[in-house]
Amino acid sequence: MSGQPMNTEADRRLAAMLPHETFLAEEVADLDTDGVEAVIVNPPDGQFGFLHEAAVVEFNGTLYAAWYNCPATELQGYTPICGRRSKDGGRTWSERTVICDDPSGKLLYCPPVFGIDGGRLYLFVNRMVAPDHIHSLDLYVLDPASDRFERLWSKPVPFKLNTNAVRLPDGRRMLPGRVGELDGFPNTPAVLLSDDGRLDDDWRQVKIMENGDLPDGSALVHPEISVIENGGTLRMFCRNDARQVPLVFRSDDLGETWSGPIAHDIPIIASKIYCGTLSDGRHYLIANIDKRDRSRLAVYFSEKGSLTFSRRMILFDGCLPGYGPKTTACHYPAAYEANGKLYVIATLNYETSVRRGAVLFTVDPGSPDL
Repeated sequence: MSGQPMNTEADRRLAAMLPHETFLAEEVADLDTDGVEAVIVNPPDGQFGFLHEAAVVEFNGTLYAAWYNCPATELQGYTPICGRRSKDGGRTWSERTVICDDPSGKLLYCPPVFGIDGGRLYLFVNRMVAPDHIHSLDLYVLDPASDRFERLWSKPVPFKLNTNAVRLPDGRRMLPGRVGELDGFPNTPAVLLSDDGRLDDDWRQVKIMENGDLPDGSALVHPEISVIENGGTLRMFCRNDARQVPLVFRSDDLGETWSGPIAHDIPIIASKIYCGTLSDGRHYLIANIDKRDRSRLAVYFSEKGSLTFSRRMILFDGCLPGYGPKTTACHYPAAYEANGKLYVIATLNYETSVRRGAVLFTVDPGSPDL
């Protein structure tokens, strides 16, 4: 169970130009999914037919989910950040609320990124002047008095967010993403670093690549990234739309410098990847695999303290049984571990790519000794 999902001549040429790293065990066991609970967090409806880039976090016993909504078409017209909350581990959810928006529809919002610091829940978002043309980086904090997210600041930082805020072993914080010119399209993988570890303080930018160009002359498009730290080394997994060659970057100094791109053997396709580390020391990686239509979503689990992935769980395979209209794809995962569970939120397509909602999978990662 290894290899890339596509093998065009262009893919083979690029792969031959790159160093290679192996992450999959010789045999990858498929885990039983009977105990996985799937709950629709927000379906398409008459107000918002389109939903994308959801995030989830647990804070003080409550699950917070957020995403961006559009009336009908992706990133066109009124595009707010919306959210719901669950106090029973994701089984039921509150009414949808608008967290932040521009009622005129001139500024679009995406994507929500959570972080917890100093006993407070923070929410980063981007504002855009057009799809993926970044206008600002905004930071909100949950106000205990009003129980609402209030904006702390907005800065003209052309950095497209991608995953929840990551805490590094030295106490600093990292935001993986991509960078470009202000009000332009970002296609260069980069990170933001908070040197004092505070989410509400200054962030500095470090590029992972000088630009988005690959050695074969193709260019990265939508290079969304997600990071795993293991033994003081960072591996940054990167979406690669230009070629079906899964990519990863490496940093041996906790994000200050990067090497790569490096080809690898996890059969991920051109869609968002989300990865992290469980409290027991195992790593996980969630991605669409094998089929370019995003109809298979899997979570891989590594050995404890290792980057060898030896088990996987297929969360979505062609459809979501028992949920009304036919569901055809599940993609753009994000996750958070709490209460012994891994909460995985993802975009869910209803029949076509135009109508989209959000689904939460509650996964029991099991014992590292299984």
